[in-house]
Amino acid sequence: MRSMTSVSLVASSFIVFFFGDCTAQLKTDAVKTKNNNVTFKACYTRLEGEEGLLESPGYPADYPSNQDCYYDIVRTSSSVCGIRLYIEDLNIPGSITKGGDVCMNDYIAVESCVPEGGARFCGNDSGISHHYNFQPGATAIRLLFHSDSSGSGGRGFRIKYKMVEDCSSYFYDIQPSGIPPLVGTATCFTRISEPSGTINTPYHPKNYPENLDCVYQFVRTNPNLCGVRMKTIKFDLQSPMDTPFGGACSDFFHMPSCGFLCGKMEFSWFARYQPGATSLEFHFHSDESTGLSGFLISFEQVYNC
Repeated sequence: MRSMTSVSLVASSFIVFFFGDCTAQLKTDAVKTKNNNVTFKACYTRLEGEEGLLESPGYPADYPSNQDCYYDIVRTSSSVCGIRLYIEDLNIPGSITKGGDVCMNDYIAVESCVPEGGARFCGNDSGISHHYNFQPGATAIRLLFHSDSSGSGGRGFRIKYKMVEDCSSYFYDIQPSGIPPLVGTATCFTRISEPSGTINTPYHPKNYPENLDCVYQFVRTNPNLCGVRMKTIKFDLQSPMDTPFGGACSDFFHMPSCGFLCGKMEFSWFARYQPGATSLEFHFHSDESTGLSGFLISFEQVYNC
């Protein structure tokens, strides 16, 4: 979903958002401006400060059912590489199920992040910080708050955000490595402008080399493209290591600042472009140990997410 490019009032009771890839008409009564934030009663908030607050509708009272609220945190300058979110208060019924489903009913989520487990929040985990990078060219990071029709909501959330200018610890500027035995003549960088196809680890289905850093850059060739549909054909990386804090991936595939994937798995998801983004990137890393067969993933650039 792209950033809002136009806002129109319709018959004084509706507001229409043109996101490039889609149009959303939401009921509203008025438009108000407060503390440098523009808030529409249609449940869209644009946050333009270096730091600020996001709150669920009606916070701290229980939020209503059937809500889809968008929060665009606007990039204040080109020197800003990401945002830090501090969850000051979270009270959204839900959890991660035994089957791995993440917050299926009510949640607050960073729309552009996959897998969802690294960026979709519910439950009561307050007092936690998270960092998210801006995609190349992005003008904002968009969050979505969703509530279903069950009426079992809580008081919602209160989240502080702050712009960040140092993202070196979050794989912001990944330097692709050489590919053995072609080191010096080829780097592990793939620029993808095709509408559909596949991506894979070097030499798949043979084992991938050790000590690799590979970047897969999906180019947004049309501003109306909203994201990339991706589905595993094969995914076999080193299994996670057990640590006191849970599993840790030594070889991994990820969208920088989002969750890490390793081991054997299947997935199907939409990797969304952030508002204004010109591309989005994935990163594959292998350590010094012998690799496995790696991955083969199909993709399709899509206009409807």
